[in-house]
Amino acid sequence: MVRVIAVVNQKGGSGKTTTAVNLAAVLAARRGRTLLVDLDPQGHCALALGIPAARIEHGIEEALIQGSGTTLLDEGLFWEPSTGLVVAPSTVNLAMIEAPSGPMHMAPDRDRRLAAILDRLAPRFEWCIIDCPPHIGLLVFNALRACDEALIPVETGFFALKAAQRQVATIRAAAARLERTIAIRVLPTLVRRQSRHSSDILAAIGRTFGPDVVPLSIHEHDVLREAAGFGQAVTEYAPTSDARADFESLADWLQAQPIVSQREGGVPAGSDPTNRDAALLARLAAPRTNTRALERPIVEIEPRASAREGRLGEVAQRLRAGGATPMP
Repeated sequence: MVRVIAVVNQKGGSGKTTTAVNLAAVLAARRGRTLLVDLDPQGHCALALGIPAARIEHGIEEALIQGSGTTLLDEGLFWEPSTGLVVAPSTVNLAMIEAPSGPMHMAPDRDRRLAAILDRLAPRFEWCIIDCPPHIGLLVFNALRACDEALIPVETGFFALKAAQRQVATIRAAAARLERTIAIRVLPTLVRRQSRHSSDILAAIGRTFGPDVVPLSIHEHDVLREAAGFGQAVTEYAPTSDARADFESLADWLQAQPIVSQREGGVPAGSDPTNRDAALLARLAAPRTNTRALERPIVEIEPRASAREGRLGEVAQRLRAGGATPMP
């Protein structure tokens, strides 16, 4: 069974996409075939993995509009920038889905489209990481309907802490209205070593969220920014770095946790169904349906070569030539 993690935070600058990309890469490197779904119209997952926007012909928005029966799940949608890591990219057209006049807005199953797609793809993957947009809307509600757990990256800053409180309340309320449990994992990110301010905020995160806090941190690493600039995950760009070690520790911890979500039942304690954001989203709620299994396997491609020396010119040349290769 595929384990689905939605990486979600309404506040920008929390390290959400960096977390999604590098966690997915670490899980894939452990021979756990991993699907990375980009639900953010900015399309930063593809950019961070060297997939040039100009070469993306089909985005996840097309699959969401067409539904789980689309042939895009057989060919045309997926890219494999490294062995075992499969990306369902997005384009700017994804933003139209949430508009009141958008192609999915009036569909009776509009909040269940992603869940149905992942049901169909489940036999092909062990993990699915969803990079959510930095706001609450139909796309995030699709992710919450589909996921087993929500991973909330929280930058060690005061405003980020306050935003995380609202985010957790919204997820709990949405889960209550869906009558299902979503395990919440609050992940401290951009933690500065030997910074008193980071230490103080880290302690406040622990006091605020208690057992929901992941007992480790993703530290601030320049190498993570460099890796994204070169279109690579940290597993390729800096495989022996402390940054990779942080994500390896996160993967270790997640693998040790039981899946507590029951997608069709269970209401988390302390839920507040009157939350304003969740009340708006709850009007979209409807029972989830199962879908058929994937008829034929996704075709794999050769992994990209990785060499740290002379990367700047190499990556620039690759992007001009077309970057990563799409899966057939």
